[in-house]
Amino acid sequence: MINQVEPNISSEDMESVSRYMQSGSWITEHKLTKDLEDKVATYVDRKYAVAVPNGTIAIYLALIASGIRDGHKVAVPNITMIATINAIIWAGAEPVIVDVDNTLCMSLDSLKKVPEINAVIFVPLNGRVGSGLEIQEYCKDKDIVLIEDSAHALGSSYLNQKCGSLGSLSVFSFTPHKIITMGQGGMVLSDDENLYQKLIDIKTFNREKDKSDVHKGFGLNFKITDLQSSLGLSQLSKLEEFIKMKKNLHRQYSNNLNDKYLKSFNEYETPWFIDFYCISENQREELYLYLKQKNIETRFSYPSLSSQSYLQNIEKQI
Repeated sequence: MINQVEPNISSEDMESVSRYMQSGSWITEHKLTKDLEDKVATYVDRKYAVAVPNGTIAIYLALIASGIRDGHKVAVPNITMIATINAIIWAGAEPVIVDVDNTLCMSLDSLKKVPEINAVIFVPLNGRVGSGLEIQEYCKDKDIVLIEDSAHALGSSYLNQKCGSLGSLSVFSFTPHKIITMGQGGMVLSDDENLYQKLIDIKTFNREKDKSDVHKGFGLNFKITDLQSSLGLSQLSKLEEFIKMKKNLHRQYSNNLNDKYLKSFNEYETPWFIDFYCISENQREELYLYLKQKNIETRFSYPSLSSQSYLQNIEKQI
Protein backbone atom coordinates (compact mmCIF):
# COMPACT_ATOMS: atom_id res chain seq x y z
CA MET A 1 0.00 0.00 0.00
CA ILE A 2 1.24 3.47 -0.92
CA ASN A 3 -0.25 5.73 1.74
CA GLN A 4 -1.69 9.08 0.80
CA VAL A 5 0.32 10.64 3.60
CA GLU A 6 2.41 9.49 6.53
CA PRO A 7 4.60 11.30 9.06
CA ASN A 8 8.31 11.48 8.30
CA ILE A 9 9.78 10.31 11.62
CA SER A 10 13.53 9.70 11.57
CA SER A 11 15.98 8.14 13.99
CA GLU A 12 17.04 11.69 14.92
CA ASP A 13 13.46 12.44 15.96
CA MET A 14 13.36 9.31 18.10
CA GLU A 15 16.68 10.19 19.70
CA SER A 16 15.44 13.70 20.49
CA VAL A 17 12.38 12.34 22.28
CA SER A 18 14.45 9.68 24.04
CA ARG A 19 16.99 12.23 25.29
CA TYR A 20 14.20 14.31 26.73
CA MET A 21 12.57 11.32 28.44
CA GLN A 22 15.91 10.39 30.01
CA SER A 23 16.64 13.94 31.18
CA GLY A 24 14.43 13.65 34.24
CA SER A 25 12.48 16.77 33.31
CA TRP A 26 8.80 17.18 33.95
CA ILE A 27 6.86 16.08 30.89
CA THR A 28 4.54 19.09 30.97
CA GLU A 29 5.00 22.38 29.10
CA HIS A 30 8.25 24.18 29.94
CA LYS A 31 11.50 25.32 28.30
CA LEU A 32 11.36 23.18 25.14
CA THR A 33 7.89 24.45 24.30
CA LYS A 34 9.07 28.06 24.67
CA ASP A 35 12.01 27.24 22.41
CA LEU A 36 9.65 25.78 19.80
CA GLU A 37 7.36 28.82 20.00
CA ASP A 38 10.29 31.20 19.51
CA LYS A 39 11.68 29.28 16.54
CA VAL A 40 8.35 29.02 14.72
CA ALA A 41 7.70 32.73 15.32
CA THR A 42 11.13 33.61 13.92
CA TYR A 43 10.59 31.37 10.90
CA VAL A 44 7.37 33.14 9.87
CA ASP A 45 8.54 36.64 10.89
CA ARG A 46 6.20 36.97 13.85
CA LYS A 47 7.08 38.40 17.27
CA TYR A 48 5.10 36.01 19.45
CA ALA A 49 3.82 32.43 19.38
CA VAL A 50 1.73 30.36 21.79
CA ALA A 51 1.59 26.56 21.56
CA VAL A 52 -1.74 24.81 22.17
CA PRO A 53 -3.03 21.20 21.93
CA ASN A 54 -4.31 21.40 18.31
CA GLY A 55 -5.24 23.68 15.43
CA THR A 56 -8.94 23.82 16.34
CA ILE A 57 -8.11 25.19 19.78
CA ALA A 58 -5.66 27.59 18.12
CA ILE A 59 -8.47 29.11 16.01
CA TYR A 60 -10.82 29.25 19.00
CA LEU A 61 -8.18 30.94 21.14
CA ALA A 62 -7.41 33.45 18.37
CA LEU A 63 -11.11 34.35 18.13
CA ILE A 64 -11.56 34.72 21.90
CA ALA A 65 -8.38 36.79 22.29
CA SER A 66 -9.63 39.07 19.48
CA GLY A 67 -12.83 39.75 21.42
CA ILE A 68 -15.09 37.72 19.12
CA ARG A 69 -18.19 36.64 21.02
CA ASP A 70 -21.91 35.95 20.87
CA GLY A 71 -23.62 38.21 18.34
CA HIS A 72 -20.52 38.72 16.19
CA LYS A 73 -20.28 37.51 12.59
CA VAL A 74 -17.17 35.79 11.24
CA ALA A 75 -16.56 35.18 7.52
CA VAL A 76 -15.17 31.76 6.60
CA PRO A 77 -14.34 30.29 3.15
CA ASN A 78 -16.67 27.65 1.75
CA ILE A 79 -13.73 25.27 1.21
CA THR A 80 -11.82 24.51 4.40
CA MET A 81 -11.41 21.82 7.02
CA ILE A 82 -14.48 21.61 9.26
CA ALA A 83 -12.46 22.76 12.29
CA THR A 84 -12.39 26.32 10.96
CA ILE A 85 -16.15 26.84 11.15
CA ASN A 86 -16.57 24.70 14.28
CA ALA A 87 -14.17 26.98 16.16
CA ILE A 88 -16.35 29.97 15.21
CA ILE A 89 -19.47 28.21 16.52
CA TRP A 90 -17.57 27.17 19.68
CA ALA A 91 -16.67 30.81 20.30
CA GLY A 92 -20.37 31.69 20.19
CA ALA A 93 -20.14 33.72 16.98
CA GLU A 94 -22.16 33.36 13.78
CA PRO A 95 -20.28 31.97 10.75
CA VAL A 96 -20.88 33.56 7.35
CA ILE A 97 -19.82 31.21 4.55
CA VAL A 98 -18.08 33.02 1.68
CA ASP A 99 -17.44 31.65 -1.81
CA VAL A 100 -13.93 30.76 -3.03
CA ASP A 101 -12.05 31.63 -6.22
CA ASN A 102 -10.03 29.41 -8.58
CA THR A 103 -7.30 28.93 -5.97
CA LEU A 104 -9.95 27.49 -3.59
CA CYS A 105 -9.22 30.40 -1.24
CA MET A 106 -11.74 33.01 -0.13
CA SER A 107 -12.94 35.28 -2.93
CA LEU A 108 -12.36 38.97 -2.22
CA ASP A 109 -15.29 39.93 -4.47
CA SER A 110 -17.63 37.65 -2.52
CA LEU A 111 -16.27 38.91 0.81
CA LYS A 112 -17.05 42.50 -0.18
CA LYS A 113 -20.73 41.54 -0.55
CA VAL A 114 -20.99 40.48 3.09
CA PRO A 115 -22.38 43.25 5.32
CA GLU A 116 -21.39 43.96 8.91
CA ILE A 117 -18.85 41.29 9.76
CA ASN A 118 -16.56 41.47 12.78
CA ALA A 119 -13.84 39.08 11.66
CA VAL A 120 -12.53 37.12 8.69
CA ILE A 121 -10.75 33.78 8.85
CA PHE A 122 -8.63 33.51 5.71
CA VAL A 123 -7.38 30.02 4.83
CA PRO A 124 -4.37 29.71 2.48
CA LEU A 125 -5.60 26.26 1.46
CA ASN A 126 -2.70 23.85 0.99
CA GLY A 127 -0.32 26.80 0.92
CA ARG A 128 -2.05 28.86 -1.80
CA VAL A 129 -2.39 32.49 -0.76
CA GLY A 130 -4.89 33.50 -3.45
CA SER A 131 -6.22 36.98 -2.64
CA GLY A 132 -4.86 36.89 0.89
CA LEU A 133 -2.80 40.08 0.64
CA GLU A 134 -5.73 41.99 -0.87
CA ILE A 135 -8.08 40.62 1.81
CA GLN A 136 -5.60 41.78 4.45
CA GLU A 137 -5.75 45.33 3.05
CA TYR A 138 -9.55 45.18 2.83
CA CYS A 139 -9.85 44.11 6.48
CA LYS A 140 -7.42 46.81 7.55
CA ASP A 141 -9.44 49.49 5.74
CA LYS A 142 -12.72 48.24 7.22
CA ASP A 143 -11.33 47.66 10.74
CA ILE A 144 -12.21 43.95 10.55
CA VAL A 145 -10.25 41.39 12.58
CA LEU A 146 -8.26 39.11 10.24
CA ILE A 147 -7.15 35.66 11.40
CA GLU A 148 -5.10 33.45 9.09
CA ASP A 149 -5.84 29.74 9.45
CA SER A 150 -2.54 28.58 7.99
CA ALA A 151 -2.84 25.02 9.31
CA HIS A 152 -1.85 23.62 5.91
CA ALA A 153 0.72 26.23 5.03
CA LEU A 154 3.85 26.17 7.20
CA GLY A 155 6.77 26.65 4.82
CA SER A 156 4.68 28.33 2.12
CA SER A 157 5.12 31.93 1.01
CA TYR A 158 3.88 34.38 -1.59
CA LEU A 159 5.72 37.49 -2.81
CA ASN A 160 8.34 36.91 -0.10
CA GLN A 161 5.71 36.93 2.67
CA LYS A 162 5.45 33.75 4.73
CA CYS A 163 2.11 32.08 5.28
CA GLY A 164 1.30 32.57 8.93
CA SER A 165 2.21 36.27 8.84
CA LEU A 166 -1.12 37.68 7.62
CA GLY A 167 -3.61 39.39 9.91
CA SER A 168 -3.46 40.21 13.59
CA LEU A 169 -3.32 36.49 14.45
CA SER A 170 -2.45 33.31 12.59
CA VAL A 171 -2.52 29.63 13.46
CA PHE A 172 -0.68 26.42 12.59
CA SER A 173 -1.41 22.73 13.12
CA PHE A 174 1.08 19.91 13.72
CA THR A 175 -1.05 16.80 13.13
CA PRO A 176 0.61 13.79 11.43
CA HIS A 177 -0.25 14.79 7.84
CA LYS A 178 1.24 18.30 8.12
CA ILE A 179 4.73 19.18 6.83
CA ILE A 180 6.06 18.78 10.39
CA THR A 181 4.32 16.95 13.21
CA MET A 182 4.44 16.28 16.91
CA GLY A 183 1.46 13.92 16.93
CA GLN A 184 -1.00 16.64 17.83
CA GLY A 185 -0.41 20.31 18.45
CA GLY A 186 -1.23 23.80 17.29
CA MET A 187 0.13 27.31 17.58
CA VAL A 188 -1.22 30.88 17.57
CA LEU A 189 1.06 33.69 16.39
CA SER A 190 0.85 37.49 16.54
CA ASP A 191 2.89 40.68 16.46
CA ASP A 192 0.67 42.35 19.07
CA GLU A 193 1.97 42.12 22.65
CA ASN A 194 -1.49 42.70 24.15
CA LEU A 195 -3.00 39.88 22.09
CA TYR A 196 -0.07 37.66 23.06
CA GLN A 197 -0.72 38.27 26.76
CA LYS A 198 -4.43 37.51 26.28
CA LEU A 199 -3.51 34.23 24.60
CA ILE A 200 -1.23 33.29 27.49
CA ASP A 201 -3.87 34.24 30.07
CA ILE A 202 -6.70 32.27 28.47
CA LYS A 203 -4.51 29.21 27.91
CA THR A 204 -3.24 29.07 31.51
CA PHE A 205 -6.40 29.57 33.63
CA ASN A 206 -5.92 33.37 33.54
CA ARG A 207 -3.75 33.27 36.64
CA GLU A 208 -2.40 36.34 38.38
CA LYS A 209 1.35 36.54 37.92
CA ASP A 210 3.18 34.70 40.72
CA LYS A 211 -0.17 33.69 42.31
CA SER A 212 -0.97 30.20 41.12
CA ASP A 213 -4.49 30.02 42.58
CA VAL A 214 -5.61 33.62 42.08
CA HIS A 215 -7.33 34.23 38.74
CA LYS A 216 -8.03 37.46 36.83
CA GLY A 217 -10.95 36.02 34.90
CA PHE A 218 -12.04 33.19 32.63
CA GLY A 219 -9.31 30.83 31.47
CA LEU A 220 -8.74 27.23 30.45
CA ASN A 221 -5.93 24.70 30.29
CA PHE A 222 -4.62 24.69 26.72
CA LYS A 223 -1.01 23.74 27.48
CA ILE A 224 0.92 21.08 25.56
CA THR A 225 3.96 19.10 26.74
CA ASP A 226 7.71 19.40 26.33
CA LEU A 227 7.61 15.77 25.23
CA GLN A 228 5.69 16.86 22.13
CA SER A 229 7.92 19.89 21.70
CA SER A 230 11.07 17.73 21.72
CA LEU A 231 9.69 16.06 18.59
CA GLY A 232 8.46 19.36 17.16
CA LEU A 233 11.90 20.96 17.47
CA SER A 234 13.56 18.01 15.77
CA GLN A 235 11.01 18.13 12.94
CA LEU A 236 11.33 21.90 12.56
CA SER A 237 15.09 21.59 12.08
CA LYS A 238 14.37 19.54 8.93
CA LEU A 239 11.58 21.70 7.51
CA GLU A 240 13.53 22.95 4.50
CA GLU A 241 14.60 19.37 3.73
CA PHE A 242 10.96 18.25 3.84
CA ILE A 243 9.88 21.11 1.55
CA LYS A 244 12.59 20.25 -0.98
CA MET A 245 11.52 16.60 -0.97
CA LYS A 246 7.84 17.53 -1.45
CA LYS A 247 8.67 19.90 -4.31
CA ASN A 248 10.59 17.13 -6.03
CA LEU A 249 7.63 14.77 -5.69
CA HIS A 250 5.32 17.45 -7.07
CA ARG A 251 7.56 17.88 -10.13
CA GLN A 252 7.57 14.14 -10.76
CA TYR A 253 3.78 13.95 -10.62
CA SER A 254 3.37 17.06 -12.80
CA ASN A 255 5.80 15.78 -15.43
CA ASN A 256 4.37 12.28 -15.64
CA LEU A 257 0.60 12.67 -15.23
CA ASN A 258 -1.50 13.36 -18.33
CA ASP A 259 -2.61 16.99 -18.15
CA LYS A 260 -5.50 16.19 -20.48
CA TYR A 261 -7.30 14.77 -17.45
CA LEU A 262 -5.45 16.22 -14.45
CA LYS A 263 -4.34 19.76 -13.77
CA SER A 264 -1.85 20.84 -11.15
CA PHE A 265 -2.30 23.82 -8.85
CA ASN A 266 1.41 24.48 -9.33
CA GLU A 267 0.70 27.66 -11.30
CA TYR A 268 -0.52 29.17 -8.04
CA GLU A 269 2.96 28.79 -6.52
CA THR A 270 2.11 26.06 -4.03
CA PRO A 271 5.52 25.27 -2.55
CA TRP A 272 5.05 21.75 -1.28
CA PHE A 273 1.48 20.45 -1.03
CA ILE A 274 0.71 17.92 -3.76
CA ASP A 275 -2.82 18.29 -5.10
CA PHE A 276 -4.38 18.08 -8.54
CA TYR A 277 -7.85 18.65 -9.88
CA CYS A 278 -9.68 16.47 -12.42
CA ILE A 279 -11.35 17.95 -15.47
CA SER A 280 -14.62 16.17 -14.69
CA GLU A 281 -16.24 14.73 -11.58
CA ASN A 282 -16.72 11.33 -13.24
CA GLN A 283 -13.00 11.11 -13.99
CA ARG A 284 -12.27 11.92 -10.38
CA GLU A 285 -14.36 8.98 -9.15
CA GLU A 286 -12.87 6.64 -11.76
CA LEU A 287 -9.31 7.66 -10.91
CA TYR A 288 -9.92 7.26 -7.19
CA LEU A 289 -11.28 3.72 -7.62
CA TYR A 290 -8.55 2.75 -10.08
CA LEU A 291 -5.78 3.88 -7.74
CA LYS A 292 -7.48 2.17 -4.82
CA GLN A 293 -7.40 -1.12 -6.75
CA LYS A 294 -3.67 -0.57 -7.25
CA ASN A 295 -3.22 0.01 -3.49
CA ILE A 296 -2.44 3.69 -4.01
CA GLU A 297 -4.23 5.83 -1.46
CA THR A 298 -5.70 9.21 -2.39
CA ARG A 299 -8.36 11.48 -0.92
CA PHE A 300 -10.74 14.10 -2.21
CA SER A 301 -10.45 17.72 -1.23
CA TYR A 302 -12.74 19.02 1.49
CA PRO A 303 -16.42 19.18 0.51
CA SER A 304 -17.92 22.65 0.70
CA LEU A 305 -19.12 23.78 4.09
CA SER A 306 -22.46 24.66 2.52
CA SER A 307 -22.94 20.98 1.59
CA GLN A 308 -22.61 19.79 5.19
CA SER A 309 -26.08 18.86 6.45
CA TYR A 310 -25.66 20.24 9.97
CA LEU A 311 -24.64 23.63 8.57
CA GLN A 312 -27.67 24.11 6.32
CA ASN A 313 -29.07 26.91 8.48
CA ILE A 314 -25.78 28.82 8.55
CA GLU A 315 -25.89 32.15 6.74
CA LYS A 316 -24.22 31.93 3.32
CA GLN A 317 -22.90 34.58 0.96
CA ILE A 318 -22.14 32.68 -2.26
